[in-house]
Amino acid sequence: MKHHLLTSMCVMACASIQVVNAQQIAVAGKVSDQNGAPLSGVTVTVKGTSISTASNDNGLFTLNADHNATLVFTAVGYQTQEIAVAGRKTLNVTLNSGDQVIDEVVVTALGIQRSEKSLGYSTQKVSGDDLTFTKDNNVLGSLAGKVAGAQVTGSSGASLGGTQKIKIRGINSVTGGGQPLMVIDGTPISNANFSSSNGNGVDLGNVGQDINPEDVESINVLKGPAASALYGLRGQYGVIMITTKKGKKGPKSVSVDLNSATSFEQVGNFMPLQNIYGVGNNQNFLKLGSGELYVNGNDESWGPKMDGTPVRMYYSFYPQDADYGKTTAFLPQPDNIKDFFQTGLNTNNGLTISGGAENSSIRFSYNNTYIKGTYPNTWLKRNNFAVNGSLDITSKLTASANINYANNKGQRPVMGYQGSFTGATQWFQRNIDINRLRNYRYEDGTIMNWNVNPVAATGLLVNNTPSDWNNPFFDAYENLNNDSRDRIFGDIGLTYQVLPELKLSGFIRKDQFTQNTSRKLAFGGRSESGTGSFLSSHGYSVGKFQNDEMNYEFLATYDKRWNDLTLNANVGGNIYNRQYDYLTQKTQGGLSSPGFFNIEGSIDRPLVESYSLKKQIRSFYAMASLGYKDTYFLDASIRRDISSTLPKENNSYWYPSVSGSFVFSNLLEPSFLSFGKLRASYAVAGADVDPFDILLNYNVGSVYASTTQTIPTLTLPDILNNVNLKPSFAHSYEVGMDLKFLKNRLGIDFTYYQQRNKDQVISLTTPSGTGYSKATVNAGDIENNGIEVSIHGTPVKNENFSWNMTLNGARNNSKIHQLIDGIDSYELGSNTYSSQTVYLYANKGQAFGTLVGPGYKRDEATGKILLNASNLPIQKPNVDFGSVLPDFTGGFLNSFQYKNIDLNAMIDFQAGGQFFSWSKMLAVKSGQAEETAAINSNGKNVRDPLADGGGYEINGISEATGEEVNAFVDARTYFRNNIGTSIYEEWLYDASYIKLREVSLGYTFNKNQLGNSAFKAIRIAVIARNPWMIWQKAPKGLDPSELSSGSASISWIEKGELQTVRSYGFNLSVKF
Repeated sequence: MKHHLLTSMCVMACASIQVVNAQQIAVAGKVSDQNGAPLSGVTVTVKGTSISTASNDNGLFTLNADHNATLVFTAVGYQTQEIAVAGRKTLNVTLNSGDQVIDEVVVTALGIQRSEKSLGYSTQKVSGDDLTFTKDNNVLGSLAGKVAGAQVTGSSGASLGGTQKIKIRGINSVTGGGQPLMVIDGTPISNANFSSSNGNGVDLGNVGQDINPEDVESINVLKGPAASALYGLRGQYGVIMITTKKGKKGPKSVSVDLNSATSFEQVGNFMPLQNIYGVGNNQNFLKLGSGELYVNGNDESWGPKMDGTPVRMYYSFYPQDADYGKTTAFLPQPDNIKDFFQTGLNTNNGLTISGGAENSSIRFSYNNTYIKGTYPNTWLKRNNFAVNGSLDITSKLTASANINYANNKGQRPVMGYQGSFTGATQWFQRNIDINRLRNYRYEDGTIMNWNVNPVAATGLLVNNTPSDWNNPFFDAYENLNNDSRDRIFGDIGLTYQVLPELKLSGFIRKDQFTQNTSRKLAFGGRSESGTGSFLSSHGYSVGKFQNDEMNYEFLATYDKRWNDLTLNANVGGNIYNRQYDYLTQKTQGGLSSPGFFNIEGSIDRPLVESYSLKKQIRSFYAMASLGYKDTYFLDASIRRDISSTLPKENNSYWYPSVSGSFVFSNLLEPSFLSFGKLRASYAVAGADVDPFDILLNYNVGSVYASTTQTIPTLTLPDILNNVNLKPSFAHSYEVGMDLKFLKNRLGIDFTYYQQRNKDQVISLTTPSGTGYSKATVNAGDIENNGIEVSIHGTPVKNENFSWNMTLNGARNNSKIHQLIDGIDSYELGSNTYSSQTVYLYANKGQAFGTLVGPGYKRDEATGKILLNASNLPIQKPNVDFGSVLPDFTGGFLNSFQYKNIDLNAMIDFQAGGQFFSWSKMLAVKSGQAEETAAINSNGKNVRDPLADGGGYEINGISEATGEEVNAFVDARTYFRNNIGTSIYEEWLYDASYIKLREVSLGYTFNKNQLGNSAFKAIRIAVIARNPWMIWQKAPKGLDPSELSSGSASISWIEKGELQTVRSYGFNLSVKF
């Protein structure tokens, strides 16, 4: 099909060059508003054709049209006008403004433009201005709170371009996987994720961040299968349609835009910690043989009071140190975690040049981003280049091209538990002066470590290897995590207007990237053996990941009106090819020469892994939309996919959809109702399987036979593949209503949806006797239903002031109806510490994502905690804590304009859901958390002896006697040995929050103020991101909106992520 497509396109081009239309004339003119001022950017279209242009800054336009053609003039905020040419070569047009309902055109599946009123399904559009008013570097992150039914969670800004996860209408897979398809100017692109943030990992983010936000004109989110059915299996989780800015045809002109934004970033929202007790396991100082008091390398703070007592600190045991042998006052260091971080810098500079002529348009953009991280010695650099353009080769043949290139380079921090300082609230000493560790190497190269233990008898430091944690600055400057990515994506295409109502188009679309990673572990850190076993000794690893996707696409479009009847029909086909390869190499046993980071320097045989896959999908599709009197609309579509990853007898499947809308406001015309539409849709969507899921594939490896010979091996996989796999299907329907009141000043969009996904492909655990650990099967039946509401309007509008607002809200309910006969529970993920585990399950009959783990044993009658003979809580294993998914999500966007001053603010919120906090659990266990040194009801510190009125006050019921108990228990026993790691219920928190995510305040100097200068407009603004967590149910120091750890593509664990970053800065935009 690829060769036929290219041949057809060439034939069309050659044939059309011979076409000469002697009836065409050049039409020029000027477009003005009611006051006579020129209007720029007005679209002028020859009705019934693809020929169009736009007025320039002086309102002038020119284009070729038949002498009897009709020109259509459209502009946002103005009434559309149609004017017959009637042989005239000059047309001056005045557009009238008003609050009338504008029949907005939206971009739907396959890039097909549709009238919004004709759609029978829900979509939501976000303008580029609403995405970029605070200059967020990640397009997905900018969508948070701006689309009803779309939940965005992701990494803190400290992770430097970290992962942003987006879910549309809940979880539609039993395994929890699936992200919406991203499509930019009709080209599907990968949004693959490269991260390992659960422990000692690096978050490289998802590759969707390669899109330059400044290039985005708008984003239209296709939420349900009816909206995305024409994308087949790739659109089963929704589609994010991105339309980029383009040059405009018209009188020859060139415009230049410059944009520069600078923000300063600070880590905020620190967990409250106690500043009374220092390092140790009890409240007694240790003694050296000399009689001096000292502190050791323990990473807990259950020790004596920090009251200024002279003690020997860790650095006093290094002969190279100026304070060798000296004592130091034992005092608290309240900001020792905060002071590790630095002020970050985020700069974003861009240049755009766009222009056009009568038959052509072009736009070029360049954007440079540099981020200096808040974590020391981390940075990210990104360069984006984009060029797009179109050329009318003849009056009927148009060529277009979009080419984007992105280059990323980064040096990123380690995240999660076991990261050197991201988990400092979990294990650390409250008495350490962090600045004392900053110069971490002495002149002779010795590393200064805080986590070391001298020999008590002699006071000598025999072993400088840290027992648990490296010096955090050693990690930051010598244990380096680097990555780079080169990416190119875009398309080239031809469109031929066969007849005024018929056009043919063909496109070749490409998305290719190469990701390279490297990790250096320097000599002198923690050992592979002993306490610090989760970090290897010095070593080096590299990885290379390549993804190449090609789409060959053809589409025929027929658009015709017969009086009251309209028809829009599309027929097309697509061939999708994907190839993915990766190669990773890692040294083993350390490096032969410390500091020589090369795979060849591996002491033992390096570990090498490689993987390669190919996949093809051939698709055919058709869609028709029938309208009557611009009031009644009926759509139907069908798509057939043939997948290379399914068995031959099951590799072809069909996706039908049908939708309709009724614009009842055309029949009922109450004064208060500007527009009213009812809509309904039904669709079927499907999914195939991954390569190698159906046939047996051996694992290729090798073992040593001798020092000179290697024997290759083939081993059986531990997962049993299934040659009888079939595609899974989702059946979905939705109904909704769109209303606009008071001359379009107020709008309400409401949607109810229900979707049921069956026969999903999952791996289930098999009996050990089969020889396999898991088997791949069709199983699972999950349902999602919910409501979405979007309220938008202009509460205030006069000559000098306007207020525009959008309020989005959504509620989703999920239920798992079936897994497979005999199995009622499917494990999605788990998290274990000290032999205790919390699990995430998909359980039959329950909502998706049920947390199960050790909780409090409670009295059945009262629900109160049961206590043992020591008055400590009793653990109950495998308690069902409910779903991690939120009950309600939304956002509130406000834009105020007073003359030349503009104020924009974005609040997003969430009600319900829950997450497990590893950091809070370990901060309590290690004695750092504020509550471990609180004042009890006796007015005493909880760490004071029980005999003196100290202790933690606990209430419950004695399991032995059934009587109510109010008692004081030893604080360390309670916090460290009881709830610290044995009762996970204590560390589950409600994920509800209200957050001011974005705010900007700007002033625009317009053309009148700038006079005869070369500037058309200048805007200056102050901007802020994440300035204020207005309210949250979880304790301070935990941000439920920025969780990145978990499993099943959802974030449900806080595991030592980098802290929330708040940024404040300014932006300058100049138009020439």
